[in-house]
Amino acid sequence: MKLSEYIDTAKLQRHISNGLVTARRHNTLPLTIYCYGKTAVFNHVWDDVTTKTRGLIVDDSGEIIARPYEKFFSIDQLPTLVDVHEIDTQFGPPVITEKVNGCLGIFWKYGIHWGIASKGSFHSPHAEFATKWMEQHIEEHGPLVFPEGYTPVFEIVCQEVQPHVIKYAKDGLVLLSFVKVETGEEGDRAEVVNYYGNLNSLDRAFSFNGTLDEALSMDREHYEGLVATYNIPGQAPFKLKIKFPTFLKNRKAFYEAQRLKSDDGGKEAYNRIHSKAAEIVKEALVVCTEQKEFAMFFQKPENVFYAPACFAMLNYDEDKDRQKRAIWRLVDKEKNAS
Repeated sequence: MKLSEYIDTAKLQRHISNGLVTARRHNTLPLTIYCYGKTAVFNHVWDDVTTKTRGLIVDDSGEIIARPYEKFFSIDQLPTLVDVHEIDTQFGPPVITEKVNGCLGIFWKYGIHWGIASKGSFHSPHAEFATKWMEQHIEEHGPLVFPEGYTPVFEIVCQEVQPHVIKYAKDGLVLLSFVKVETGEEGDRAEVVNYYGNLNSLDRAFSFNGTLDEALSMDREHYEGLVATYNIPGQAPFKLKIKFPTFLKNRKAFYEAQRLKSDDGGKEAYNRIHSKAAEIVKEALVVCTEQKEFAMFFQKPENVFYAPACFAMLNYDEDKDRQKRAIWRLVDKEKNAS
């Protein structure tokens, strides 16, 4: 499948120029991996390009080499007009599986070369760990057996590279599913299970056999949550994250503890954001006079992340505590999006 058959390539290039999508090259092979950028995350720009670039790997001829899941959302991130029970009625009962607390891993193969990329890089610490882990796994268990025309999708659990909220007994790869490159369909669950254990000796996410309502009311202390997958013939499924209340509570405490444990308690990020916001306000004061002009200036793509701090500096010049709170919220937002 060609990239141009999947997404609007002109729009993709505009998104790359605007920072909504990143395009990173392989060090030695004619491959590019596309992923939505932090600008898309911060500004909630989810369209027909950003949702489809979540580790999409393409060669220089425009052929799609690996196609992982499209971007999908937690139930609390869905538009208010979306009723999950209507989705359940429309598509039938979902396949519900564990949401592993790691990061996305995409298996790719190009000629005799192969590897596992993270969603935005061939050479990130997560990608390097995952590829080395798989090389060792192959030495111990033999060659991998994957279905033709599908992209194997993993969760990378590597607590040395990135601490996790959920603590696992071991690091490694958890095989989640297979995505058909031509259509985005996922492999049949029973067939996928066969590829986990019988053919590849890989760990897998557990399946939950209850209903959507049961999944929504479920909570387990040592799990992140669940993923509900509504398969649609001939196209990518509708997928929904369900994060457990205990995980959300623990995640908030975890990030706060990580910030306090860091060498500077987040002061380096705080100072950087403060400096950048002050610079933007200084520039705005040269060209703006009315509040709406300042608002437009702060909402420029290159400034919008810093806008809350800029508004606090502009409108509450004497209220330093208010400015500090605005900047610390941006520090946390930046960390959570990384």
